[in-house]
Amino acid sequence: MAARNICDNGAHLPFGEAGLGTCGADLGLSTNRYSVLLQNSDFFDLAKNVPFRDKTLVYNIGDYGTCDGAAAMGLMGKLIASLKEHHGSDVQFQITHEDQEVNDFNSLFRRLSGLIPEPPSYLQDFDNVFALASGTNFYKQCVPADSMHIILCLAAAHWLSGKPPVNNDNIYSFPNTDSSARYMLEKKASEDWETFLILRSRELKKGGLLVVSTTSNYTTTSGEVKITNEMFLSILNTLWKKFRDMGKISNSEFVNTNMALCDKSLALLKAPFDDPNSSVRKCNLRLLSARLVDYPCGIYTDWKQRKDKDGVDDRARFAKRFVSAHRCWSNGTFMTGLSETRSQDEKELIVNDLYVQVEDVVRNMNPECFTDQDIFSFVSIIKE
Repeated sequence: MAARNICDNGAHLPFGEAGLGTCGADLGLSTNRYSVLLQNSDFFDLAKNVPFRDKTLVYNIGDYGTCDGAAAMGLMGKLIASLKEHHGSDVQFQITHEDQEVNDFNSLFRRLSGLIPEPPSYLQDFDNVFALASGTNFYKQCVPADSMHIILCLAAAHWLSGKPPVNNDNIYSFPNTDSSARYMLEKKASEDWETFLILRSRELKKGGLLVVSTTSNYTTTSGEVKITNEMFLSILNTLWKKFRDMGKISNSEFVNTNMALCDKSLALLKAPFDDPNSSVRKCNLRLLSARLVDYPCGIYTDWKQRKDKDGVDDRARFAKRFVSAHRCWSNGTFMTGLSETRSQDEKELIVNDLYVQVEDVVRNMNPECFTDQDIFSFVSIIKE
């Protein structure tokens, strides 16, 4: 869940000191994986088929929900190289990195310039490539109509456009908790998905390509619903409820920290395209492909490899990396959900204590029993 977009309650303020590339560093294993998956698909063939007949014009690519740029940096370099080989080395490219207005654009431009060296910036390898930023959340139109050839949105479309439906019992609507809360969350996510698609249809040129990866869920053959980061969310939820029950936070603060995100199923993502009368279909968008990919936790995999290869069972390192990776996207929900009557220092003390306790829980777990998964859907869409 590397990237994020804005909600009405400002729940997705960046975590960490601006300009340090904290999100990309903490989620390094995962952000690289999103790009690798696309590099091994038919993505580049689809990109080459996007119409671009007048080579004197500018080829426009969007990176939506860019965060600090880490998620798409490697993919963008390979995409530009492929398109330059196809269309000619003199073609000019304009890359628009979009995110919320309070995003850490400092880290983005430091990464683009090479001041943050990993992952390497695509700007260092090509002439006639220009990078810009759009500080507009993607539930609005971000660029001029009929201007974009390709839009990528990697690990950002799970964020909702505003506050989630109220859940009095949990900070997130888990599959095995309240069914009505889960239904309302998925209804809101479905409405937001259609809004997102309609806006992108305005921005794309005819023949343009939209590729979205988003956290997802699936149902097993036994009927169990699996969601992304369920163990982490469950630990957060248990501890935050404890804070409420002991009076450290109020019940209204607990409700106000409901997480404004939803892991979308393949069925939810495909639904607007299956209905011939939907607003999305009327915008001339057509679904090319949709597939689900289920990865084990990358931090667990790294711990397991060190243990098996070097005999190092470093559970403290495992816990620290795990919490750091997930705090970068979840921290803002708690900071902005606490009452405005609290000082900033008081909010930070409460939220810091939460993540210290999360790290303690994870450190005392056996990683072999760790069951978190990265479940992502990848959809490719064309504007006809």
